[in-house]
Amino acid sequence: MLPTHDISSSLNREVLLHRIANRIRQSLELPEILRKTVAEVRSYLGTDRVKIYQFQPDGHGVVIAESLQSDRLPSLLGLHFPADDIPPYARELFVRARQRSIINMGTHEIGISPLNCPETGELLNDTDIRYRPVDPCHQEYLTAMGVQSSIVVPVVLEAEATGSSQGPSPQSQSQLWGLLVSHHAEPHTVTEEELQFIQAVVDQVAVAIAQSILLEQVRAQARQEANLNRVTALLQTSPTVDWQDALKEAADTLDGGGRLYLFPDTHHPRELYTCGEQPTLIDSTQNRCIEENLLWQRYLHSVLTTATDGTGYQPWSVEWMRAVYELAEPTQSTKPAPSSWAVNDIYQEPLFRTLAPFFSDTRIRSALIIPLKHGAQVIGCLTFFRSGLDTETLWAGYHNPDTRQLMARQSFDVWRQIQKEQSQSWVEEEIKYAQVLGERFSATAKQYRLYQQVQGLNANLERQVEERTEELRQRSEQLQQTNIELEYLVERQTTLSRIVSKIRQSLEIDTIFQITTQELSQVLKAERVAVYRFKPDWGGEFVGNYEATIPEWQSIGHLGVNMVWDDTHLQETQGGRYRNGEISVVSDIYQPGYAQCHIDLLEQFEIKAFMIVPLFVGSSLWGLLGVYQHSTTRHWKQSEVEFVSQIATQLGVALQHAQLLASTKQQAEQLANTLADLNQTQLQLVHSEKMSSLGQLVAGIAHEVNNPINFIHGNLAPIQEYTQTLLDLLHAYQQEHPTPSAALDQQLEDSDLSYIEEDFPKLCASMKLGTDRIREIVQSLRNFSRLDEADVRAVDLHEGLESTLLILQHRLKPGPTNPVIAIERHYEELPLVECYAGQLNQVFMNLLSNAIDELVDSATESTTSSKTITIATRSVDAEWVEVVIQDNGRGIPEAVQAKLLDPFFTTKPIGQGTGLGLFISHQIVEKHNGELLCRSQLGEGTEFVLKLPVQQRVAIA
Repeated sequence: MLPTHDISSSLNREVLLHRIANRIRQSLELPEILRKTVAEVRSYLGTDRVKIYQFQPDGHGVVIAESLQSDRLPSLLGLHFPADDIPPYARELFVRARQRSIINMGTHEIGISPLNCPETGELLNDTDIRYRPVDPCHQEYLTAMGVQSSIVVPVVLEAEATGSSQGPSPQSQSQLWGLLVSHHAEPHTVTEEELQFIQAVVDQVAVAIAQSILLEQVRAQARQEANLNRVTALLQTSPTVDWQDALKEAADTLDGGGRLYLFPDTHHPRELYTCGEQPTLIDSTQNRCIEENLLWQRYLHSVLTTATDGTGYQPWSVEWMRAVYELAEPTQSTKPAPSSWAVNDIYQEPLFRTLAPFFSDTRIRSALIIPLKHGAQVIGCLTFFRSGLDTETLWAGYHNPDTRQLMARQSFDVWRQIQKEQSQSWVEEEIKYAQVLGERFSATAKQYRLYQQVQGLNANLERQVEERTEELRQRSEQLQQTNIELEYLVERQTTLSRIVSKIRQSLEIDTIFQITTQELSQVLKAERVAVYRFKPDWGGEFVGNYEATIPEWQSIGHLGVNMVWDDTHLQETQGGRYRNGEISVVSDIYQPGYAQCHIDLLEQFEIKAFMIVPLFVGSSLWGLLGVYQHSTTRHWKQSEVEFVSQIATQLGVALQHAQLLASTKQQAEQLANTLADLNQTQLQLVHSEKMSSLGQLVAGIAHEVNNPINFIHGNLAPIQEYTQTLLDLLHAYQQEHPTPSAALDQQLEDSDLSYIEEDFPKLCASMKLGTDRIREIVQSLRNFSRLDEADVRAVDLHEGLESTLLILQHRLKPGPTNPVIAIERHYEELPLVECYAGQLNQVFMNLLSNAIDELVDSATESTTSSKTITIATRSVDAEWVEVVIQDNGRGIPEAVQAKLLDPFFTTKPIGQGTGLGLFISHQIVEKHNGELLCRSQLGEGTEFVLKLPVQQRVAIA
């Protein structure tokens, strides 16, 4: 029989174990289970502290649950302990033998109690505690902690419990998850029954931990599936795909930024979408991004070729390149190339040495690159980035992670370790998840590009998109109906969009403000909305056209329109609080504590509540937008204030656009006028230069020809006289010597003296006639150029006409391609006309040349051989004369007549006309205050009428 005390203690242990097991079954939240468990164990053992210590992936541990008795020992909850505190051999015994340790500083002993055999791992039948002296270092460690006795029981999880079992293996698949530790500030003896109880509790805790791990795995998987579903939904929303939203959603699920790069092909340019922080371009001049780097491209295409060929060629791979960088022999691998490249720290990855500078301006520290592959083609790249983290770790005592802990710490006071810009490593689950995302993006990208090619032919897909869009719209309406506040916000945004749309439809300030005030009054159900405009001296007035009032309050008229408000405060401060963008919101005019004069003014216009928002044009305060309530006070909602602020912002933008438009129009008009003036000046300069050059050329030729011709003409009479003298002398010799010698007689006979005597006078007469003709031509050229007549003078128009005809005489003669052109003159007696003779001669030249061109061209189309140009002059009255130049050509169509005087317009083939002849002629005639008219009918020829004043009343400019 067991003693009554032992039976009671055993029952208490059973009840406690049963309670702990029930809590584990009832709850799936591990922190709550551990918190209550340590409390139950500490209460049962009666010790000062019971904690649960969990090992981290890098080997160090952290206290995650703790129960304390009063303040005998300090709290260690949340503190980290370095991995060096528990040597590797102790960890091995914790796993293989499930070794428990009991330390009693009163007896300086440590008790060791393995649960399993260290060699075989089989469960031992006896669980006795074997004591030996405690190590001095261990003793010093506990003394510094203030602990006189402790119990340490390992929490070991089987691989199956964590879901990481790899199948049968000779090596242990168990995992040392953590420790359950009991501390006491006084020496304490632990019985085997207590140790068995603690072990039973640990076994239950291990079950709870295994359940929590599996639960977290299930939850993580569910989260991943939910994330995948959201991303997939965005990718499949429509055939056009909103890549930006899908990329952002995918990047958000990995707590980072991202890039989506689609290669260009024969039908599509490259496409790049980004979210979050991004590296800079590798070549800004050519707009090259990091995906176009050779290393990046090599990796992306390496996923297609992985096998070694018959020559032993090893295809490009990340492992191969790393071996090259490390000057090691590349190992040939038959493993397929990984479908992603996880770079945990871009500044520690050797292959990223050339790419790291493009990340230097960002906080990005890690990257995950997933090639987008479809069949045997790489179509793009999906990349995720993570920024560096600033971490803070609370250590139990000072800990230098760069050196080993060679001696026990003397203090366990909290030591804060802060680390900046720590890279975040990619775990296996994240990599697998990202690879699945890559598969979804690959499939969608291929479908997206195919859709772009067959979009016009795939009507069925378009119908499905419309149905899906309609379904989404219906769901959106259902959600709006169930959420009143959301509906309210949507209504505000819709109204804002409508107002903004109306504002943008017009750039007229009056229209913009009229529409805005009316819409704002209706939406807010405000009794008055008005606009106040500042003047240069910071006084101001309400603008009458910029006000909207509900019918009930129209009786009080406009709000101070045409009344100058010289607010001294606003004038002195140049806008007061409003110049800083502040908003004035008053629900009751009697509550803010306004001065009586201010209240009197508000009462004058029956204002009970108001809201005033500043209007800015750029950074300048333009005016104020006021919303007023007359009938009663009103509490203005924050959403209403934000809404009016948004409207004010849009009004400011509209004002700026309107001002810019007005300025642009003014500049455009100035530029148009300037351009017209420049064109006119250019044409005048061209004409002046042309006429000046032509006049100088003609005058020069006339001058140079005139001198030798005058010399020849003047010497013809003396030559004839001298010749006659010689002939008379010869006759006298013949009479004196009638019988010359035979030789002289033969010479006289050979010279045919009688013929020379008869023909020489004729020859001189012919030469005189030729020089007379040349002198007439020279005189005509001088008359045409009028270079010596730069001022306005009275001239005979007939003389100018005849000079022009003489110059054009060669074109009037018949030739291989020219018809015979007759000139008919019908001259009346004309007074002398004040003009620039040279410029009018140019007009005659242009009109006659055009008439000759028309008759020559029409000769090939007409059988009529008579081609005639008629020149008629008449005196209209004492002040006006007319010159009419008419041809009997084909005539000019009406459509062409309307363009005849346009600059550079010509009906002649390219290279045969400048299009400036009639335009310049018209300019010259207008300069002389005259008129140039064209009358023409098809088949009846063309007539140009030049009407000129006899005297110039105003000096010609």
